Amino acid sequence: MVTRWIITFLTAMMLNLTAGEYDLRTVIEMAEKNNIAIKLAQADLKMASAEKLQAFSDAFPKIDVDAGYNRNFKQNRFFFTVENPETGELETSSFQTSFNNEFSMNAILRQTLFSFEVGYALQAANRLKKYTTFGFESVRQTTVTLAKQAFYQTLLLEKVAEVAGESESSAKENYENIKAKFDAGILSEFDLLQAEVRWQNSVPQTIEAKKNYEQSLNNLKMMIGVSIDEEMILKGSIGSIPNLPAAPSIDEVLGRRPDYNALIWQKRLQETNVKAKKALYLPRLEGTLRYSYSATSDEFKLEQDNDNIVLGLNLSIPIFSGGYNAAQVRRAQSEVDRVDAQISEANSNVRIELANIYLRLQEAKERVEATMKAESTARRAFDIAETRVDNGLSTQVELKDSRVALDQSQVNYYSAIFDYLSAYFDWQLATGVVPSNPE
Repeated sequence: MVTRWIITFLTAMMLNLTAGEYDLRTVIEMAEKNNIAIKLAQADLKMASAEKLQAFSDAFPKIDVDAGYNRNFKQNRFFFTVENPETGELETSSFQTSFNNEFSMNAILRQTLFSFEVGYALQAANRLKKYTTFGFESVRQTTVTLAKQAFYQTLLLEKVAEVAGESESSAKENYENIKAKFDAGILSEFDLLQAEVRWQNSVPQTIEAKKNYEQSLNNLKMMIGVSIDEEMILKGSIGSIPNLPAAPSIDEVLGRRPDYNALIWQKRLQETNVKAKKALYLPRLEGTLRYSYSATSDEFKLEQDNDNIVLGLNLSIPIFSGGYNAAQVRRAQSEVDRVDAQISEANSNVRIELANIYLRLQEAKERVEATMKAESTARRAFDIAETRVDNGLSTQVELKDSRVALDQSQVNYYSAIFDYLSAYFDWQLATGVVPSNPE
């Protein structure tokens, strides 16, 4: 028996040593590092950097070099007869037009000298970078907000499980006291049965509360990238709330909100795209510098070689595209109009969102104050009911009702605190101020 107790104790100690403790700061840091939504937003940032590099590459010169080798299996030789001026005799001569081996090499440098498309591509790349940067910040702020809410929701459900456990322990203890008095002949069997029913009814409530807590903890693990099998202990309190925040001006909010600014830069990006599509109607001037070298020989040697350097200009003027360019311009303009409508809608939604969240904050704060008083009163009433039952002045029904009232008041109090914190985090997100470090 002692050996079994020692093994159980050591096992519990090992679990505590391997269990990870996570406070709010750690949860936020891991969410910013491991959350899938943030990783996808980071991929968008990398894509924007690649687009910018590609845009600059169109403005830089391009150099291509190619080399070739041909092997001729049949030679072309031409014969002709000429008169020797000294002897007057006819002599036969010949010459080759092909050789066994032909070598060639070409190098060409191209440089765009004039093109509106290149200029607009550079402008679009810069605006795409701004757009994705604000988009990433919007995803980060949303993820941090959700992580904070999930953290405190788990703490809330942990408290609810504690309240259910305390209620079960209280009911069990009361049952044991009643049973002792029943065995002594002081109380009736009816009182014993009432106490037992109250205790047994509290057991499934505790089981359900623990299940809800474990599910919330698993969801938090998934959000921040913690293995589902890892022991996770939250370090935090749900017993206090920050002060009611001051309401900023709508212009300050719009200037800070990354999702709204992302729409602004998306519109600017689409406007640049319209200009780029219109540039399809404009000419393009390109300069080239070409160097070519060739050599032929019946041996593997560079003989009978020849090289050349050519400088050239190429002017391309679009004349008729069959309506393709016009369609591209219209499509780009429709994208601008669509984003413009989204900006207008977002402006109205932000105003409504701020007003509604502030109402939630005020209502939750009032509930926190009210439920705190109710919890204190209910606890005092339960203590009195316990004393009355012990002295035989009250029934099990009254004790049960007072305990239910105490449990409900505690849950209401912690729920009101969580509702205020959740609204407070939504307020930070709505005003565009979501710090990574907890306050």
